[in-house]
Amino acid sequence: MKKQLLGIFLTFLLLGMPSVATAQFIDYGKADKFIDTEVHILLGGSYVTENYMNSYKQISNLNNSMGVSWGAGAGVKFNITSFIGLGTEFNYLRSSGKMDMAVTGDNKPNVSNVFIKNSYRSINIPVFVSFNFNLARTVRWNVDGGMYFDLGTSGSQKATIYNATVNDLGQLVTDIQHQKTDYYDNNKAFLNSYRSFDSGLHIATGLTFAGKVSLGVRGQFGFRNVAQSDGIVKPSSHNIKLYATLGYHF
Repeated sequence: MKKQLLGIFLTFLLLGMPSVATAQFIDYGKADKFIDTEVHILLGGSYVTENYMNSYKQISNLNNSMGVSWGAGAGVKFNITSFIGLGTEFNYLRSSGKMDMAVTGDNKPNVSNVFIKNSYRSINIPVFVSFNFNLARTVRWNVDGGMYFDLGTSGSQKATIYNATVNDLGQLVTDIQHQKTDYYDNNKAFLNSYRSFDSGLHIATGLTFAGKVSLGVRGQFGFRNVAQSDGIVKPSSHNIKLYATLGYHF
């Protein structure tokens, strides 16, 4: 029985080998389709870098965390050959982030704790060169590299500020303030708001099965300082986005 099972396994293995062997890893020939269109969803995280502790000596502690980001979009790729193509996408993204910090006064018995929640939406358009490799007859691996352009459409920044001070009588006095502003281009935001336009590096890789379903990952790293401040101090911030993607090709 064991020999029979082994024989059946080897038979199926040998039958499957030609399909893999006939797949040329790099094919410089004509692509099956010149125009490849697809729709996809994205799920991942967004992070905005900052240098607040270097810019403001009053900040004694700071925590900046990545928030959830998700979206949907469509893409088109023009296949120059089976190996190389030019692509672009149109994506709608919803992103978020959280930050908290402790602020102390100069030689004063007071402290403030600030909790910030950011929520923002944008139109994201990557433009890239795509390199395609055949892992098998029905499995293709793509590696993409290029630029992205991001235009903020709307968003909000919610800040909760807890103040604790000691008055002249030695009493502890507390106060809570709530502040809500637009995320983009608003001079009333806490420390700074953010510019609505950004651009940077776009890199991605993924697998396409049977020319229909694709799974991938991507990263976008902003080149532009998106922190906008009207004050004397000019902090620096850059966008970072990481996603997993699921797509369907027509």
